[in-house]
Amino acid sequence: MINQPIQVFKLMYLALTKEWEKEKEERFGLYLSEADPFINGNDSADPVVFEDFKKAFDQYGSYDDYGYDFIESYLSNLDPFYGDIKQYFVRIDRRQYVADSEQFSSMSDEELIAKFGLYPEEK
Repeated sequence: MINQPIQVFKLMYLALTKEWEKEKEERFGLYLSEADPFINGNDSADPVVFEDFKKAFDQYGSYDDYGYDFIESYLSNLDPFYGDIKQYFVRIDRRQYVADSEQFSSMSDEELIAKFGLYPEEK
């Protein structure tokens, strides 16, 4: 079980990034750009996004399955400006999310950035 908000935030971001690659919806992409936790490693590109996530995280109280249920709840209450991002997350099979999260939790940010090709223009 992971109980640090930045860890769950990064796992959510990685899961959503995989879903965004399938459709590349503009508002969903905007959210991911603003949420990117790998820019500085302990926050989001737009700090307000992580602040809102952390507030919800601190109030939720249970984070089994690498926060799957919490993430679903958080995305249900996300600013509608970004559209319905929850619809993309719930497409992810819980068992697959947990298996991926187990693997990703043991990797460094640098390894995750390389695995996902998050910044291909940087060399």
